[in-house]
Amino acid sequence: MSNPPTIPRQSQPTFLFVCKDGPTAPEKRLEHLAGHLAHVEAHWQSYVTAGPLKEPGSAKIHGSCLIVCADDVDAAWAIMRGDPYFTCDMFASVEVHDMTMSIGLYPGGKIWESLDSVRERANGGRD
Repeated sequence: MSNPPTIPRQSQPTFLFVCKDGPTAPEKRLEHLAGHLAHVEAHWQSYVTAGPLKEPGSAKIHGSCLIVCADDVDAAWAIMRGDPYFTCDMFASVEVHDMTMSIGLYPGGKIWESLDSVRERANGGRD
């Protein structure tokens, strides 16, 4: 396996939404599926990726994970608030995290040049 290429750090912020289903989620998921799919298709260029959460080895969905690029958290929430899965109160909880895409297939490599170049950020320092 080859070493990942070094790529520029993404300039637009990225937000991770971790959504856990509420008790009526199975019914609401089916009821609002068409609208949800239309929404994510209309905004597909804002998503790094999105999909259902399941226990390993199980087909039963218990939530959703969405990674969205937006100018700020309010803009990310504006995208989510247009999704019928969010407007129907399907989720019992939604956690939002500002995240940095640092390495992997989706960013296309890694964003650091060396250990020293990320040491301060890894310790909670500068952006």
